[in-house]
Parts: sequence; structure tokens; C-alpha cells
Amino acid sequence: MHTAAIRSIVWALGVCLLTSYWVMAQPYPLLKGTSIDVDLNGFLFIVDRDRCTLRQFVNDTGLVREIGGPGWDNNQFDQPGGMWARNGIDVFVADYGNHRIQRFDRSLNYVASLSTRENDNPDERFGYPTDVAVSRLGDLFICDTENTRIVKVNRFSQVERTFGGFDAGKGRLNRPTQLEVGPRDHVYVLDIQRIMMYDTFGNYLGELAGEFFKRPACLYADMDGVVVCDSGMMYSFDSDDRLTFSVPLDSLLGSPDITVRSLAFSKATLYLMTSGGLFTVPNPRPQTVEPR
Repeated sequence: MHTAAIRSIVWALGVCLLTSYWVMAQPYPLLKGTSIDVDLNGFLFIVDRDRCTLRQFVNDTGLVREIGGPGWDNNQFDQPGGMWARNGIDVFVADYGNHRIQRFDRSLNYVASLSTRENDNPDERFGYPTDVAVSRLGDLFICDTENTRIVKVNRFSQVERTFGGFDAGKGRLNRPTQLEVGPRDHVYVLDIQRIMMYDTFGNYLGELAGEFFKRPACLYADMDGVVVCDSGMMYSFDSDDRLTFSVPLDSLLGSPDITVRSLAFSKATLYLMTSGGLFTVPNPRPQTVEPR
């Protein structure tokens, strides 16, 4: 579909949605962080890159536990980035400065770390990871910014393949920062102004909405579809990558100067972690499956 046609649909859907659904988000300015996720039990997890902490909350504001602090030991972080916590069992954190993925259980007890930067085989190395996601089969996908590629690790903690690197042709990544596993276990990667799509084997599938996005700030994906925050707008796509609705972010947050850093969904709620703290609104997406 041409960009002009997409923009027309976006405008029409956005106007319709704003007049029929959206209300101002509920702010929690004291709840700050850089990355968030929600598990299937409704627990909210927040990574704070500046404080090097991982916190678990219930009912948005009830702190259950907190771990972290700067360092390289277990339970410590160096500029932690993205995380994944949706299955209610595991919590994975991309420990950027320590070149590893740390794994915790649902109570934030340390389980294990994955680090391959010192491996003899260069095809298995990753460094400065900024994000991590897990497929339904338990495969781990890591955003490897040191080598500008995605690393796939199987359930046996073995590097199975890498993709999006310098030899990937049209699927070559330039500056990947975030990734998500969505419908059909496709992998979506935020790469500067593009959302690149790959299958679970690393085959390049194309770009989400082509050249539609200007400067996407963050994305989220699950079996229901993909949501992207870009240039003051939030766009939602269904499981077939078709645009379903859009909404201006300032209509939710009350200000055009607030930047969305991360977003997550529970069955009932959309969570927006912003430069001004946490905001919540009722989940606007039709639920076809339980969120992972």
C-alpha cells in the first residue's frame, strides 16, 4: 500500500478512535524507568538504566521487590537495557555493559547468565546487548549491537544462528536497538527509522509499513500484533501486519514534550513508560489470545 494511502487511513482511524474511545492516561510520575514488561499474572517489571535496578510491582504502584545496583556480580547491572518477562516464569534482562543476558525467576531470584563475547567462534559472540525477547518455543533472540545483528539462542543455551549482519543483503541492519517476537513468531527489529521483519530462521521478510515511519522510539509485539510509537503517534497493527488504529500520544499523555521509552500490555491495560514516568490506559486492542 502507498504511503499516502496509509496516512489517509491512519488519519481517519485516528479521528474515529479519539472520538469514540480514548481518555487521558492515568499518570504515575514517581514510577520511573527505561524499560517495562508485564507477565501473564499481571505483575509489572521495570528496568531503570540509570539506577541499574530491576523492580517488580503489583497493581501498578505496589512494590513487591527490587534487585540490582551497579556492578558485574550476579543481580547487578551495567546500563541494563530491554527485558522480557511475559510467561510468568522467567525474567530476562539485557545487561548492556556486562555483555550478557541475566535470567531471573518470577520472584527475581537469580537463575543464570548467558555471555558469549569471549567465545573462540566469532559467529557465537554478542556484545553490548540492548534488548532480548523469547519465542513461544523458548528460543532467545538478542539484539547484538556490537556486531550489528540478531543472535538466536535455543532452549539449550546454544547459539543457533545470527541474522541481520553485514552479509544479510536487503535484511542488513544498520543500528538495531529493540526487538520483539510477534505473530507467527516473526521477529521485529527497530532499526533507526525502520521496523525490520524476519522469520524465526532469520530470513528477511521486509519492513513493517515500508517507509511509513519517521523515527520510531519503541515497539511492542505479541500474538495479537505489533504496536509502534513514532513521531508523537502510536500505531497498532494486527497479526497480519495491517494497520488497525492510530492515536496522537499527546492526547493520552497531556503533553507533546513527553517521550515514550517503552510500552507493554496486560489483558486490561496499556502501560507507557515515558520520560515523565509511568502512564496507564485501558487496553484498546481486541484480545484474540492471552498476551504472552
